[in-house]
Amino acid sequence: MIGTVLWVTIYGVLTYRLLVQGIAIGNTLNLGLIAISVLLGVVVLLGWRAVGHGWLAYLFPGLGDFKWRALSLEQMYALTPSEFEAYVAQRIFARQGYQVLNTRDTKDGGIDILLTDRQGHRAVVQCKRYLGTVGEPVVRDLYGTMINAGATSAYLVTTGTISADARKWAIAKPIDLIDGRRLVQLAK
Repeated sequence: MIGTVLWVTIYGVLTYRLLVQGIAIGNTLNLGLIAISVLLGVVVLLGWRAVGHGWLAYLFPGLGDFKWRALSLEQMYALTPSEFEAYVAQRIFARQGYQVLNTRDTKDGGIDILLTDRQGHRAVVQCKRYLGTVGEPVVRDLYGTMINAGATSAYLVTTGTISADARKWAIAKPIDLIDGRRLVQLAK
């Protein structure tokens, strides 16, 4: 935003100078302002383009699929937690027809992604970019989060493995556990 304001200001000053003085090729201040305006304009354009892609993906789920090609587990480990959540939201759930909403990274109440299906049913997703094993306490917490959010189902998505105790605890509950191996298969 600051870059945009700065660019518009520099562009305005440059426009005013060119209108008042005419185009003077030898004027180094004008040449400097032109160079700064062009460079800053490119930076601002790229910044707003990134913002635009985020909004387009929100408004038109599935439009951003080109960005999220199928990744291996090793490539998923290289993502930041926020990138991993965005990957799961777009590559796994948006492609299945869910409306996806990534929550803020802080104070998300245990909900990384909020899903709504075509019938209006809500589901919560918790993403764990782990190397190790996700245990029963994480699944129990997710179940409580699901109930608290008023959702009808929940998903735990991890790059790691899920313990036998966690799987046993989730039986007969509306929780889908997706470990690293299954995640790679779903992403294909």
